[in-house]
Amino acid sequence: MTKKITQILGLISVDLLAFYSSLFIAWTTRAKIIDTFFPDLPPFSYSHFISFWWIPAIFIFFIFYEGIYEKNLPFWDETKGLVKSISLASITLLAIVTLGKLGDKISRFVLLGTWLTSIFAFPIFRLWGKKFLYNLGIWRERVLIIGAGNAGRLVMEGLRREKHMGYDVIGFLDDDEQKKGNTISGKKVLGKVTDFPKFIKDMGIKTAIIAIPSLPPERLSVLTADVQNHSANTMVIPDLKGIALINTDLLHLFREELFLMNIRNNMKSITNRFIKMLFDISVSIISMPLLLPVIGIIGIIIKSETPGPAIYAHDRIGKNGKTFRCYKFRTMYRDAEERLKEILDSDEEIRNEWLENWKLKDDPRITKVGRFLRKTSLDELPQIFNVIKGEMSLVGPRPYLLREKADIGENLYVICSAKPGITGLWQVSGRSDTGYRYRVKLDSWYIMNWSLWLDIAIIFKTIRVVVKMEGAY
Repeated sequence: MTKKITQILGLISVDLLAFYSSLFIAWTTRAKIIDTFFPDLPPFSYSHFISFWWIPAIFIFFIFYEGIYEKNLPFWDETKGLVKSISLASITLLAIVTLGKLGDKISRFVLLGTWLTSIFAFPIFRLWGKKFLYNLGIWRERVLIIGAGNAGRLVMEGLRREKHMGYDVIGFLDDDEQKKGNTISGKKVLGKVTDFPKFIKDMGIKTAIIAIPSLPPERLSVLTADVQNHSANTMVIPDLKGIALINTDLLHLFREELFLMNIRNNMKSITNRFIKMLFDISVSIISMPLLLPVIGIIGIIIKSETPGPAIYAHDRIGKNGKTFRCYKFRTMYRDAEERLKEILDSDEEIRNEWLENWKLKDDPRITKVGRFLRKTSLDELPQIFNVIKGEMSLVGPRPYLLREKADIGENLYVICSAKPGITGLWQVSGRSDTGYRYRVKLDSWYIMNWSLWLDIAIIFKTIRVVVKMEGAY
C-alpha cells in the first residue's frame, strides 16, 4: 500500500512538472507574441498564474478520474487517456473562467496554450519520468509469468519492450521438466505451475500473468481462480491472437456465467470513414507548404544522378479492388525490369528471396540516391498527392501490386475494404525485415482494429522509425 502511494505521488510530481512547463510555454507565447498584436490585453506575470493552485488540481483530478494513476498502461494507451483527461480539464477551466467572469484575472489565451502544449508535454514527461522512477525502483512491479511456451516468451518480449508499464519479470513457471532451470529471454524457469503460491508469497509478487492459451477451458478457469486468491492482479492470455479486439465491449450474462464480446468494425461506420477522410485531407493540406519544397529538391537530385522522370506512377490495388496510379520517387535505373530478370535467372538464392518477400535486400537495380530514399522512406512522399485525390490514406494497408492478388489470398477482401496508406502498421513493425505473410496479417489486423487514435499513434511511430532508418531497404 505504501509503495502504491509512493508511485502515485511520484507520478503526480511528474505531471505537475509537465503542467507548469506547459503553463510557462503558454505564458511566454502570450507575453512575447500575442501581446505584440494585442497590446491592450491586461499583463499577467508567470507567478500570477502559479498562484491559482486549483488549476493544476483540476488537471490532476481528471487524470485520477480516468484511472491513469492506478493502471500500468503501455505508452500509447496512457497517452490516449492523458489527452482525454487534459482536454476535459481544459474545457472545464475555460467554462469556469467564462461563466465566472474571470477573464480579467485569468488569460484564456494562456489556458488554450497550456491545453495545446500539455497534450505533448504530459506524455513526454511521463515517458522520461517513469524511466527515472523505474531506475529508482519506485515505478517497478515484480511480475511472474505462468507458462514458458511461445505465449509466455511473447509476453516477456512485449513487457521488456514496453518498460513504460513498469513491469519487471522475475521468471517463469512451467510444468515441462526439461524447461526448468533454462532461461527464456534472459529470465529463468523457476519451477512448476503448482509452485506459484510459494513464489508469489516469497518474492512479493503483485501481478501474475497466465500465458498458457492452449490449456483446456476448465483447467484454465480453475488455475485462474486459484491464482486470483494469491495475487492482487491476475492477467490471462486467451487463445485469441490475431482477432480484432481493440474495439470490443465486454457484456455479461451473470446467470449463465458467460461473457459476450461485441467486436465493432469501425471501418464500416459512415461517420468513422468521414472522420478518417477529413483527417487525411486536413493533415495533407496543412503539411503541403513543408512537403512541396522537399519534393522539388529530391526531384532535382534524382534527375541530376540518372536520366528519366523523378516521379513515376505505378498501378496498385486500391479500395474495393479498383486499380489506381500510385506515385513514388524513382529509385531505380530505367532498365530495372531487364536487370531484375537477369538476376533472377542467374541466381537461385536471390530468386528465393524475391519469391519470399517481393524485395531484395541488396538490389542492384537501385540508384545511390534511391537507396537513401528507400532507407528513409522518402520515396513515398509523392503519395501525398494520392491522398489529396482520395485514392489513398495517410495510414492504411500497403498499396499492393496487381500481381500480388494471389499471394494476398483470403485477406484480399479485408485489405480492399480500406484505402491503401502512405504508412501503416507494417512500417512500424519491422518494415522490410518482416516476412510477406506477416505483413499481410498486420494490414488485416489494422483494418479490423482501426481507430483515429491508432492512426495518430502509427504516424508518430513512423517518424521515429524513419529517423532511425529501421528495417527499410
